[in-house]
Amino acid sequence: MAARRDSGGGGFVGVLGLLFLIGLIVKYIWWIVGAAAVIGVGVGIYYASRAAIRRAEEQQRLAERREEDLRIRADRQRRWTLLGDSRAVYGAEGEGPTRAVSQPPAHDDRLIARMATTPSELAALKRDKPQAWEHALFASVLMQRTAAVLPRLRDSELGFTASGVVRVPSGSYLASRLTSLIDQMLATNQQLATFVNSPAFMAAFGSESSEGDADAIEHTANRLMDYQEQLLDLSEECRALSAPSKYTDVIADCARLLDAPLQGFREFTAEYVDIIEALPRVLAHATGAIHLGGLALDIDVDDHLLSRIEKRLQAMSR
Repeated sequence: MAARRDSGGGGFVGVLGLLFLIGLIVKYIWWIVGAAAVIGVGVGIYYASRAAIRRAEEQQRLAERREEDLRIRADRQRRWTLLGDSRAVYGAEGEGPTRAVSQPPAHDDRLIARMATTPSELAALKRDKPQAWEHALFASVLMQRTAAVLPRLRDSELGFTASGVVRVPSGSYLASRLTSLIDQMLATNQQLATFVNSPAFMAAFGSESSEGDADAIEHTANRLMDYQEQLLDLSEECRALSAPSKYTDVIADCARLLDAPLQGFREFTAEYVDIIEALPRVLAHATGAIHLGGLALDIDVDDHLLSRIEKRLQAMSR
């Protein structure tokens, strides 16, 4: 569900967030998609008389979101426990020191897939197809693509603006540019939701009774990361804009808004890689299906920040 907002020059697609839930089951190993939720919020000036209804809907939406967040955290905690990750007991802060003194179990994991960090290792993974190769191949592409743009991602997180910025001539022109960038970001998020939910996305991984398609998995992973780079381009275009000091705050707010989907990508990739790196410990002792819960690509757009930016841009457009 998505609602259109009137925003003067361009218009925003009002989207609170996109949540892609990927349910993982490990058994020599297959994948299923759990669900994808696109939560839409529309607040139009033509419906001001329905404020009470909107407030009730807002409370319900926030309650549903909190419930979903709790479920994701519970799945993550359970997954850490199953994978023997020390964060399940000591939390993220204690994970590093605990891992440093712990000893992995002794077993032969030569036939279990590992992350590929180079093109040659990726080709070997596709050729040899060890246990859990489908997931390792997908995660390896995500990791390699993320590593290739990591400095740019860090700049986006920092809100860093490089030299050679683009000077804007007026507030109204700046409002038009920022409106267009935010519209493109929200539209890309919705395209991403459609992509993840397409039947071909999961078909590449095969099923319990059929092997996955290595070329299709690699292609799908690269197309997923193409969306990350599209969003990164928008973030960089925003941060390259230069305007009088009275508009610095709105540019910074837009940069924060445009960075949010990129944070979702980085967290998803990091958690996926953690799972693949832990699989040798898990699969060495597996005798049946191991349910790892949902892994979420959580693209969360701050609706309050979006509303504040929208009001500012409307004022600048006058």
